[in-house]
Amino acid sequence: MRSQNALELLTVWEQGLSQPLLQRALILLAVALPDSEPEELAGMSIGRRDRHLLRLREKLFGPQLVNTSVCPACSERIEWVNQVSDLLIPQDLYQASANRFTIDVDEYKLCVRLPNSLDIAAVIGNPDTESAQRQLLTRCVLNVERSGEDCSIERLPDCVIDALIQQIELLDPQAEILISLKCPACAHRWDALFDIAGLLWTELNDWAERMLQTVHQLASGYGWSERDILELSPVRRQLYLGMLGT
Repeated sequence: MRSQNALELLTVWEQGLSQPLLQRALILLAVALPDSEPEELAGMSIGRRDRHLLRLREKLFGPQLVNTSVCPACSERIEWVNQVSDLLIPQDLYQASANRFTIDVDEYKLCVRLPNSLDIAAVIGNPDTESAQRQLLTRCVLNVERSGEDCSIERLPDCVIDALIQQIELLDPQAEILISLKCPACAHRWDALFDIAGLLWTELNDWAERMLQTVHQLASGYGWSERDILELSPVRRQLYLGMLGT
């Protein structure tokens, strides 16, 4: 992962402005892995994608994460803090796992690939959780056999589906990170799903808006071009802002 300058980050932000969150995640992933092809990035499992996004976030904005959540019991908004390292699944859990795997349950044998961003995009509009889950698995299950004969995923019993979901979670553990929270107002406890793609985009958007305001102020005060201002170090930009009295 190479360093990005301010101009490059603003370009990335501009590219993602009109895109849905999943597309923004892939745009950010391309920043983390600039030598990878778009097809490779889109086909990357959700957990592997999010590992790279966490590393990118640490590189761009530091190791501490500040996030907010709303208590489902009393609607109190709370803030919680983590370190990026707290949320990264150990790398050795990924070294032995592959994007494709087989699973045997009773007389069923399935060949499966791990869900990726395109799979999530395909089911994200489905309001029925169970239906969306089946739709997602249908995309990921490449082949099903029962006692050596071809079988459709629609005929799989619940025990096989449950075993398949457990295996996906085992092989791609970074895909779903839950944060245990307690409401300071009502003491309710719950697990909040941590979304690195959404958090990183929000932080990039906030940074970009502040940067554009800085460019406006320095350009108005000194007559410099946007490129000249963005090529300054953050410290020098702040010092020049101070000289303007802003």
